[in-house]
Amino acid sequence: GEGGAGSGEKDPLYDQAVEIVLKNRKASISLVQRHLKIGYNRAARLVEDMENAGLVSSMSTSGQREILVPARNE
Repeated sequence: GEGGAGSGEKDPLYDQAVEIVLKNRKASISLVQRHLKIGYNRAARLVEDMENAGLVSSMSTSGQREILVPARNE
């Protein structure tokens, strides 16, 4: 689909990051960092992009994010 959030270029690793988060049902910056072997700032930006896209919730007081998309049964 078309993403019109006006945030400039989408990170080429975005789709992979989404895949990891959905597969693990865990939206954690360190998880994305480990799997994609990228730095904290880039991973944080990817997770933030997912939040803006409505895939994950904003961070709760406990520092956790909810996954807002239903699990895909494969």
